[in-house]
Amino acid sequence: MGFMDKAKKLAEQAQQKLDEAQERFNQSQSSSGQQATTGGERYDEHGRPVEGSPAGEAPPPSAEPVDAGPAPAAEEPAGEQPDSGDSNANPDPFKPLQ
Repeated sequence: MGFMDKAKKLAEQAQQKLDEAQERFNQSQSSSGQQATTGGERYDEHGRPVEGSPAGEAPPPSAEPVDAGPAPAAEEPAGEQPDSGDSNANPDPFKPLQ
């Protein structure tokens, strides 16, 4: 019986050491996780470093309109092309043959 009591006591001690190590690991993970989200290097869900600022940190748009310059010239509609005299200059590949 003495051998079993010693084995049980050693197993309990080993379990306590494992529990303490797990707690220390969890504490270090939670503190390093807070550092990463507060301005350290960021990683995506696959562990790759993320470059640039995330969409949530983009500055808000200003309330004043930006002068875009002169309005662009009106273009002809895409369906109506000027008649160049050559009926096969730019054939429609999806139009059935007649």
